[in-house]
Amino acid sequence: MLRREGGRPGRTSCSGVIELSVVGIGAEMFDDGLDLQHTRSVRRHLQEVLASKPFAGSKRAQEFLQLVVEHALKGEFDSLRERALGSEMFGRRIDYDTGNDPVVRVKAGEVRRKLAQYYGETEGKPAVRFEIPSGSYVPKFCFVPSQTAETLQTDPVVPSSPPPPADQMAIDLDDRAEARSVKPSGRASQDWRHLSGLAVAMAFALGLIAIFGSRGFKSRYRNLTALPEMRSIAVLPLKNLSGVPGQDYFADGMTEALINDLGQVSAQRVTSLTSVMSYKGTRKTLPEIAQELTVDGVVEGAVQRDGNELQISAQLIDARTDRPVWAGTYVRTVTSVLALQGELAEAIADEVRMNEKPQRLARLINVRSANPEAEDQYLQGMVRFNTGELESAAEFFQRAIDADPELAQAHAALADCYGLLGEHGRMAYSEAFLKQKSEATQAIELDGSLPAGHAELADVAIDLNWDWAAAANEFHRALELNPSSAPTHDRYAMYLARKGEFPEAIAEIREGMKLDPVSGRSYKEAASIYYFSRQFDKALALDQDSFQLGRVDVEKGMYAQSIRNFLRAGDNPHNWGHLGNAYARSGQVDSARKYISRLKANVRRNGVGRYEIALIYAGLSDKNEAFQWLEESYRAHDVGLTYLKIDPCLAGLRSDARYNSLLRRVGLMQ
Repeated sequence: MLRREGGRPGRTSCSGVIELSVVGIGAEMFDDGLDLQHTRSVRRHLQEVLASKPFAGSKRAQEFLQLVVEHALKGEFDSLRERALGSEMFGRRIDYDTGNDPVVRVKAGEVRRKLAQYYGETEGKPAVRFEIPSGSYVPKFCFVPSQTAETLQTDPVVPSSPPPPADQMAIDLDDRAEARSVKPSGRASQDWRHLSGLAVAMAFALGLIAIFGSRGFKSRYRNLTALPEMRSIAVLPLKNLSGVPGQDYFADGMTEALINDLGQVSAQRVTSLTSVMSYKGTRKTLPEIAQELTVDGVVEGAVQRDGNELQISAQLIDARTDRPVWAGTYVRTVTSVLALQGELAEAIADEVRMNEKPQRLARLINVRSANPEAEDQYLQGMVRFNTGELESAAEFFQRAIDADPELAQAHAALADCYGLLGEHGRMAYSEAFLKQKSEATQAIELDGSLPAGHAELADVAIDLNWDWAAAANEFHRALELNPSSAPTHDRYAMYLARKGEFPEAIAEIREGMKLDPVSGRSYKEAASIYYFSRQFDKALALDQDSFQLGRVDVEKGMYAQSIRNFLRAGDNPHNWGHLGNAYARSGQVDSARKYISRLKANVRRNGVGRYEIALIYAGLSDKNEAFQWLEESYRAHDVGLTYLKIDPCLAGLRSDARYNSLLRRVGLMQ
């Protein structure tokens, strides 16, 4: 019996490349849908599919497929409309704008690809196959007919009454659950003769499969649906099409957000912001850029902001062929910018078949509305942060928090500012690290899956509490959430170095260098690790700024050259300590003591410089004074003490029992 079910799930035979809506072959027909036997077959097969490799790593894809299958089995076709699915699955308002919000279409596309992958990789022919036709969310259940090809040829199925037209039959479950009845057509008899011919053709195809097996069909199906796998991707700076140069910060901020979101939803390598920003305005071709960044795919696009409306256009290009493989344009209000960032990341991850992290992906899509003023202040702060204007950046982040106290990213960014201001000696340590801890804690309380918040808590654990175990846990959590964060790899590498675990530190910093191959930031961190591990030539091969040259030269005994480099390096407490140490080791005692006096004055002013005074006394071989100032550093929680185990300037103190006592109290004694 051939017929179209008016919006009900039908048993459909889909063999090879021939597809008919065949219902009731060798089984009793039920007007209410599938019989019990076939319903059980569908549910059994659903569990097999959900447990398969293509679906096992994507909880959202599992949930989507299970949802649409169960709704279809229960005849709940109104629930299979796009808005209904968007509301039930993704928390959208039931009247949301589906034209500008493709979240359901994107997820359905992912599920279709995963189904194609599953059936392409499955040996043999399953008793039932699922399909979600393009343009619909109502699944089709394709059963293998119980009869052989010979039976179908010699004993054709004859309907008790003329079936509906073929074009209506082809709709089957793909009608978006709109139709509930079928009107007769004058062409019914002609279409029925046509369908009889197709049934014979289908029988012939089944015979071929029986002779040659399903292997050739499966291989062809896999080749047709396969996309080239991309293991690495770079997001080039989005262009600002608003016509207002002052809006560049918004395009740059959206670029950074997309990079971070992609890094958080996939295990593939995503190039860091600092490297891609070096290509802003470049005339290099995409293949040239991809080769320099060693990536397989490149995303380029543009942002246009007009009042409260935001439009983002992007395309993903396979750098190996220089051909676009995906393109999309999104129009939203600025209040939807956070959700838009997540949807764009999901669409790109889906196209390159990234191994999505379902929990993080769900968080990126199901976000609250953004506060435009807070988002604007945050993005302006990030531009200043990335250019090293920490004090100015902190002001913008605070304004963002004032406008929206629940903006977790702003709290994490402000924590980063305070941490760097403290580490660079531009703010008193106790003030800087306590503020860093407060902001990082608030960020995690608002969003426990925010990688930046965990990275900040790791630094706080080191600098404020000397709790190295807690720091390791936070670094691991941050990298679990975003394995493509070059700054986090760099920070974790320096953590390992300060513990004296140099092979592990070098391996970790190399990961950062892969993610940030152009900007030089990771290379500077790598040079520092090589310096602390006494591999001085390797340090200079990666970084030859004045400070790096100065501290390598002094360890090589090239004191005059070292002093010249330190004098060019800058006027700050950290440099004064190393310059004074170089003067002391070169025998220029008066010059060394001059910098001790300068550092003492700085300690009285903002509390920074105790560890640096100890460095100079160590250079003068005055152990008692050196340990006295190291004890002062301990009481002040001077960040310098976290380098106590590895600092070459303190080599002359390591045989003293007081040195091991300090190591133990700082948590570095193993």
